[in-house]
Amino acid sequence: MVSCRIETRGLAQGRHRFRFEVDGAFFEAYESEVISDAGLEVEADIERSSAGMALELGIEGTVTVRCDRCLADLVIPVKEHVHFAISGNDDAVEGADDILCPDSRDGSVDLDQVIYDYVNLALPIRKVHPDGGCDPKMMELMKDILK
Repeated sequence: MVSCRIETRGLAQGRHRFRFEVDGAFFEAYESEVISDAGLEVEADIERSSAGMALELGIEGTVTVRCDRCLADLVIPVKEHVHFAISGNDDAVEGADDILCPDSRDGSVDLDQVIYDYVNLALPIRKVHPDGGCDPKMMELMKDILK
C-alpha cells in the first residue's frame, strides 16, 4: 500500500507539489467493506509562507463498489478538492476539521486517513447502476423473488 505522507520539515517557502497513486490495496489496508478497488490520483500542493503552511488536496479518479440493487461491481467517479491549514500547534487542531498537524517525531503530514474519509464522503448514498445497467441475471432472480 502506498502511504501518502509528506515531509513538511525543511520545506522552503513557496509552492510544493506532491502526487500519489491510490489503488485498491489502499482501501484493503483500511479493511473497507464498501470500496473494493480504486484508481485515484491524489495531488497535494503545499504553500509555505512566513505566515504558515496551507494544503490544497485534490483527489480524482474512480472507485469500484457493489451496486446496491444487483450486487455487481459499479465504478463511481470521484472528484474532491479540499483545503487545509497545517499547524504545529496541537491546541489549534483540536476540534478543527480543516487543520492538519505534522507528526512531532518527523515533521511529516500523513494524508492517508484524510484521503480515505473524503473518498468515502464523495460516494452517493445510493450506489446503483443507471437504469438498465444492472446484472440481468440478478434482476431476473429478484423479479422472481418479489412476485
